[in-house]
Amino acid sequence: MKKLILFYSLFMMIESPIFAQSFLGNWQGQVKGSNGSLKAELLLKTANANQLSGQMVVFSGGETNTYQIKGNTAANTASGTLTYNDGTVFTFVMQLQNNAIQQKISYNNQVILEGSFAKATAAVSPQTNNTAVKPDGLYRDPNLVGKWTNQENYSSNGGFYGGSSTSIILNADGTIDDGGSSSYVSGPNSSGNSSGGGNSAIAQVKAAGARWFTKGNILYWRVNVNGKITDVANSKYYIERGALLLTDVNTGKKMLYYKGK
Repeated sequence: MKKLILFYSLFMMIESPIFAQSFLGNWQGQVKGSNGSLKAELLLKTANANQLSGQMVVFSGGETNTYQIKGNTAANTASGTLTYNDGTVFTFVMQLQNNAIQQKISYNNQVILEGSFAKATAAVSPQTNNTAVKPDGLYRDPNLVGKWTNQENYSSNGGFYGGSSTSIILNADGTIDDGGSSSYVSGPNSSGNSSGGGNSAIAQVKAAGARWFTKGNILYWRVNVNGKITDVANSKYYIERGALLLTDVNTGKKMLYYKGK
């Protein structure tokens, strides 16, 4: 009878949520979005048998961005929330298969990142990078990182037509760069074009040491003026199929940019 009870107890342990503890531990890998991949780490533990907690750390440009994990497990699946330092909440689903974790991260019910992780043999540490800088604790929508170009075209009744384009580069560390500009004109007897850089607005932003970040669907600038840190809301943003629409929060002026041009 004792052997039968022992067998039954072991069977119940296998069938119970404690089986999900195979999620526990340190996992290393990467998260990938439309703008490329970033090294990442999962540090997973439980509060109760079928609950999951811990952190996800994403390494970008010498900085670390940390998200708090809270969720539930059922067999080889886990789901829950990722909360960034500024309070922004994402949702995740993780699947454990063949000793690897596949992860999908969503915001507003849209998948923005996919992760792939393997069991770690040693913890990833940003301290091994001598160029690492102190993280600023700001969330940056990874879909905004990259080069964006605004282009305008015009024509006249006299047969002249032309256009101009300006580009900005939003970096993963929150800095901004001048992506260059170009213009052209053509008419019945003449034509010409030019290209260059020297965007004065971007130069001023860089000189001020400003960093961009996002909260909800708002693009902000964090600036340091005379030792006082101020967050300034700049534009509402909307991204779809490689197009970025910016709407100035003060004037309502709209600017349309396209990715990677």
